[in-house]
Amino acid sequence: MDPTAALIAGLAAGLAVAMQFGAVSLLLVETAVAGGPRAGIAAGMGVATVDLLFAAAAAAAGATAGAVLAAHDTEIRLVAAATLAGIAVHGLIGLRRTSTDASSGPVPDEDPRAHYARFFAITLLNPLTIASFAAVAASLPLGNPSAAIAFAAGVGAASAGWHLALTAAAGHAGRWITPRIQRGLAVGGRVAVLLLAAHLAA
Repeated sequence: MDPTAALIAGLAAGLAVAMQFGAVSLLLVETAVAGGPRAGIAAGMGVATVDLLFAAAAAAAGATAGAVLAAHDTEIRLVAAATLAGIAVHGLIGLRRTSTDASSGPVPDEDPRAHYARFFAITLLNPLTIASFAAVAASLPLGNPSAAIAFAAGVGAASAGWHLALTAAAGHAGRWITPRIQRGLAVGGRVAVLLLAAHLAA
């Protein structure tokens, strides 16, 4: 496959995975609404970075990546489920603490680097992402390094573009959303992560 075709395939795969509105997307929107565009964009770039890394790994390994993931599917899902459940519970406890602290004064904004790191970790722990890219990469004749690089670059660009648009829009919309709705989004996002953890465990 020539690099141009591989790039287009990567763009399509990146958009297809990024546009699936699930638990991570809901958390991204909540982060952008509560923290503003700067926090949301940092979080979105954390997701996009992992998408790029997963796509590069899938392109390099090809069908081998899919076979390895399939052989250890149960273990991967259980570890991911436990970790995601821990992240969700920790987030819910943090929301309760923030609500208590709010009565004594304003809470300082979190460093955007912390949002980036948190969403990098959440996405890294989701085995469904790399499984999706591995399935696409295995179906493509990425027989040379330039095609593999182009595929990964396409995935990264599509994921970054989508998450940049999503979080920037949500961040600006947050100016008109009441604190009560923001808190509802925060709780809903963390509950969605718990549901994702339960789904992975099942």
